[in-house]
Amino acid sequence: MKEFGDIYCVLRFGDDLGYKSSTMLSTNDVKELILPQYKPIVDLVHSYNKPFLLHSCGKIFDVMDDLIEKVGIDAKHSNEDQIAPFPVWVEKYGDKIGNFGGADVDMVCHCSKQELKEYILDVIAKSKGHGGFSFGTGNSIPACVPTEGYLNMIEIVREYRGDFK
Repeated sequence: MKEFGDIYCVLRFGDDLGYKSSTMLSTNDVKELILPQYKPIVDLVHSYNKPFLLHSCGKIFDVMDDLIEKVGIDAKHSNEDQIAPFPVWVEKYGDKIGNFGGADVDMVCHCSKQELKEYILDVIAKSKGHGGFSFGTGNSIPACVPTEGYLNMIEIVREYRGDFK
């Protein structure tokens, strides 16, 4: 960060704390053994006046307040509709942190462009008024995601923003 910190707007790491039904370890183990290890990293990022983004998959609602209040994360990425649709994350935490994501990767893979557009516009409408969010996919883009679906998502969001006027 000393050498290259000025070229980054946010610093992050990914550490999947959960899966579809709960945290991978007990909530107490995550809070007592994992989160204290995050704190010095987040503090270091903050010492360079940069926000910290945590990428974590899974149903981690039981540790989110600690991640925000004790660890000090500034933003979170990763959401799957099976766990909770993106607007749920934004509604619960949007007044405290930024939320990155929005489109479930499965939707990007399987929807027609019109279905994807309806889905994306619904997610955006439900997320408004609950703090900041950055729209993209709710998880990393694996090789199995059709290029057409990914490009459709980008075009739909850019059209919504008014980029083509």
